[in-house]
Amino acid sequence: MMKASNLNYGILLTAMTLNLSCNPGAPIDSKAVKEEIQSRQIRKVSASDIMKLALKTGEEIQADVTRQHMSSILAADGGIERCKLSSLPAVLKAKGRGIEISRISQHPREKGHPLDSVELEVYAAFEYAAQRQLQMIPSLEDVNETTLRYWAPIIMKKACQNCHGKKGVHIGLKTQKLLQERFPQDQAFDFEEGALMGLWRIKIPKKEIIMSL
Repeated sequence: MMKASNLNYGILLTAMTLNLSCNPGAPIDSKAVKEEIQSRQIRKVSASDIMKLALKTGEEIQADVTRQHMSSILAADGGIERCKLSSLPAVLKAKGRGIEISRISQHPREKGHPLDSVELEVYAAFEYAAQRQLQMIPSLEDVNETTLRYWAPIIMKKACQNCHGKKGVHIGLKTQKLLQERFPQDQAFDFEEGALMGLWRIKIPKKEIIMSL
């Protein structure tokens, strides 16, 4: 039985020969034929390759979103709306690639779905590191055959104190009133600078990573 690679070579060579019948006298470039066959071969991608690039992708997206988010917070206007992520260019760009960016916290500003068992486990690991002043390293979770999830800590910064610091000290009365009206079940305050506020959660399709390899 002819091997697949030899069969491909034979098919491609035959096609080129037939094509040359319309242009007799043109020489067959065997090197070009071999290069064409090699370019059409399926490249083997390892799980390690996928995980490494996915982690790098998550880190780059997180860095872009964090930078743009901080620029928005430091803007002269916008009030409490400055903390929204949905309109940031980096978020919109990621969304176009099928990548979802969100945040979770044990002390949310707005009540939502409770954290699931995996989220609680990941959160506990980052809290453990934070409490012991250990380095909080981003991690990657292999969710299923199609999806990866990137996790990284959200650290309280000085620029965030106006909305997430101590009431009456960092958070002014006007802002307190706005937050109370908008988020009556608000728990996202009393954070000290450098504290763990929550986690970045970035959902990455594996196909997006494989296509980039």
